[in-house]
This record gives sequence, C-alpha cells and structure tokens, in this order.
Amino acid sequence: MSIDLAAVLHDVVDRGRPDGPAPVDVPRVRAQARRRRAVHLGARGAVGVGAAGAMALGAVHLAGARDARTVLPSDPDAAPGECGSSVAGLGRTPDPTLGLARSSWSAPGFPATASGPGAVPGPGDLGTYVGREVWVQAVSSRPQDGAGEPATELSSLQDTLALVEQGYTDRLAARAAGKDVSQDELDERAETVAALQASIDARVADGEVPPATPAVAQVRVLVTHGERVVATAVLPEEGTSDAVAVWNRATSGLLSEQVRLGLVTCTVDGVGGDPLPAGTYEVVVARGGGPLTSASGPWTLTIPPHASAASGLPGDFPVDAVPMPPGTVLAVAGDAAAGWTVELDVAGDDRLFVAADLLTALDGAKEEGRDPLGVTVDVPGWFVEIHPGDEGDETSLFYEVRPR
Repeated sequence: MSIDLAAVLHDVVDRGRPDGPAPVDVPRVRAQARRRRAVHLGARGAVGVGAAGAMALGAVHLAGARDARTVLPSDPDAAPGECGSSVAGLGRTPDPTLGLARSSWSAPGFPATASGPGAVPGPGDLGTYVGREVWVQAVSSRPQDGAGEPATELSSLQDTLALVEQGYTDRLAARAAGKDVSQDELDERAETVAALQASIDARVADGEVPPATPAVAQVRVLVTHGERVVATAVLPEEGTSDAVAVWNRATSGLLSEQVRLGLVTCTVDGVGGDPLPAGTYEVVVARGGGPLTSASGPWTLTIPPHASAASGLPGDFPVDAVPMPPGTVLAVAGDAAAGWTVELDVAGDDRLFVAADLLTALDGAKEEGRDPLGVTVDVPGWFVEIHPGDEGDETSLFYEVRPR
C-alpha cells in the first residue's frame, strides 16, 4: 500500500485524539518523511512531508552509458578514505556493531537485514543497480549511538514530531527568503505539530517514559575498486538537521539510517561525476569522525553493462509520455483506446524507482503513490502503474498504462 504522506499527516489533525492511539502508522510516516527529506537536501527550502515532497529525481538519475574508458579517481596524496585514496593499508574486517544492508527504497522485496532479527548484517552482496545512485542502510547496535532501547509508540511520535517541526521551520525560512509558501500550508503544518505534541503530552502524563533520543548518525561509506576509493557518501549529509540525521530506532533495539550513495566517480582536481563503469565494486562502512584507520566490510555491489533502449513496443505506444528504462520487452498487449499492459525485463534491483523517476521527471507529471510494492504516476494523457516482478523474479517490471 502506498502512502500519501500529506494526507496521512492531515489525518493526524482531523482525527487525532490526544488520549487515544496515534491514527497513523507513525514509524512508516517517519521513515518516508526522512527519506523524502534526504532526497531534497539540494533544495534547502523543501520540507519532505507534503505532496510537494514527492520524489522527482528525474532522468538524470538513470545511469546512462557506462563507459569502460571512464578514468576512476586517483590521488596518492589523499588521506585514507578520501576520494581517490588508497585503501591498501586500511583494515577491512567485520564490525559486529556496524553493518550495511540493502534498502527497500532501492531494492524492493529484500529485507532490511538478512542476518535475522536483532543482528547487524555482515558483509555480503548489496545487489545490482542501474541508476546513478543507490540507497543502502547503515545499521548500528552500539549503545553510544542509542541502540538497545527499542522503539515504542511514544518514541515514534516524538521522532515524527521532530521531523514535522523541522519541516515547518524550513517552510517558514523559505517564505522569509521570498519563496512561494502559502499561509494555508503553514497553518496546516502548525496544526499537525500541535496534534502530535498533544498526543505526546497525553502519553507522558499517563506515565509512559520514552527511550533517549538516538545520536546523530555519523557514518562514512566508501566504494572501492582495486585499492582505490572511487565514490563516497557521508552521514549526516551537508545541510541536514539533527532531526533528520539521528539514527532511526527499531523495535529490535537496532538503529538504522538510509545512506544515499552516488554511483558516480568522486572528484579529484575538478574531474569526476561520471557514471561508474560496469563491474563489481567493494563497499566498506566506518563511523565518522577522526582519522580513518579501519572499516567494516567489504560488501559487494554490481553495476551491469548498459542495456539498449526498450524495443518491441507497438508503433502507437506513447513512448515520449511513458518513457521506460533500457531493457527488453517480454510481453505487451493492448491499444491506444484501452491502454497497454507491458512486461519489461530490466537488470537492476533499483529498476522500480529508476522507472518511476523517468516518469516523475516529465512536465506535468504527478506522482500519486510510491513504495517498494509499486508506483502510480499521472502523466499528461495517461495514468501509469508500475509493479516489480514477484515470486523470485528479480528483473521484470509490469506497466499498466491507461488513457485518462
């Protein structure tokens, strides 16, 4: 089931009762708010909780040609862990308190932790990806980060409130900077903050005691090829508030945080930003702060060879209005009057969201819903639903394209 986060939060205001249970699945609301907020860090005025926070990464996040001639960065003077540095002397052994896992936001259908409940995921395969970026999960069990205290309904309410308050502050700052932010939007967000605070106050008055707020997630993720660092990601990302950057606690007592990892070369001497060539890369993770001497891992991540554009579609199929990622059409049925059903074979665990980003990048497109089970997007003239293959099918996408 997809979540319209703006509607969900509005329901908190309309139907929330301070003395009753939260009217929404707060952990899921919070998780989606965190992800949307992180995706829009480049737009400092974005809030990450409204309909305007819908993902619109666009076609620029499709990998494009993976050129084997791409020069991977090299900087012999770089400190260990920096772009282009050598990791030959970097210890790479599993850290039982810090690991990486696939994220359902890049690899739908895969569990967040493959090692079982309460276990930090150890080195393994992170998957195959065709986009220019991938989401992975950093997982911590270290008490200093706040692990050990399981999430509760009250703690989830408090965490969600921190995100919504941050969003409200962002929108106020955006309006002060001259951006178009309506008073109705501000009023609705203020009401949401008040409703969440009332629910929290009622639970505290009843004697509930929340666990302490987790620490800010300070993590470095390095993508290496041979003995060189070719791509990096850090948490918290630049410009991230503490409300967004804290570890996300779970009922298991583990902590997790989404890491957006660009599958493009990092920059040395002004050169970089090219898609990583096809191949298998090693990924390691380390805690932030201080000189880097060791890291946990390695995990592996695969980038497949670039596929040709989707072929085999009927001549009257609206290829401009419904762009698809490169792949092979396995089956197609329908016509312009009734619409089409298309099965497309696309290499990559991130195929669903890469396909969605192509649609949401179109002028006039409106994303109706997005979660790991499927995506619905209105594009000019058409309503499109996309679902990944199931029952172990790791490469197909199913499109339902209907006129509107």
